[in-house]
Amino acid sequence: MAKVRLLAVLTIDGCPAETTMLSGSWLDSDKYGIGALKEEAVSVLDENMSLISLSNRTEHAGDSLIYIIEATASTAGIINGMMRMRLVDEIVLYQLPVIAGNGRKLFHSSLPESEWICTENKHWKDGMIRITYKRKTPRKSVVVFKN
Repeated sequence: MAKVRLLAVLTIDGCPAETTMLSGSWLDSDKYGIGALKEEAVSVLDENMSLISLSNRTEHAGDSLIYIIEATASTAGIINGMMRMRLVDEIVLYQLPVIAGNGRKLFHSSLPESEWICTENKHWKDGMIRITYKRKTPRKSVVVFKN
């Protein structure tokens, strides 16, 4: 089964980085390895992705394939749907040392409870932090009805 990775660059208060004008000074270079994460993926998902199609594609793909979706204001809805359907296998969370104050939060309060294990963490002198989590209980195949 292919892995679905959520790449989230968030402010301290949980808003996607694009919600603050200060994000450019942190993300203009690739010193944090964000570009490499995107290049590793077989497919970059967007807000137009069908969750049923994604579920089918990942179940019938090899374990080495990675699908990635980046957290933005436009992908927040689909990401929350993916979290509800338990389609996300890994979260790579970058935390900017910035409080947006009035931005839109990525995660909605209606998500089901789930447990995650920290598999990696790294911090830079400028305050950026990267934490990688994987699902504590591996995702199970979803029953798919065929015509």
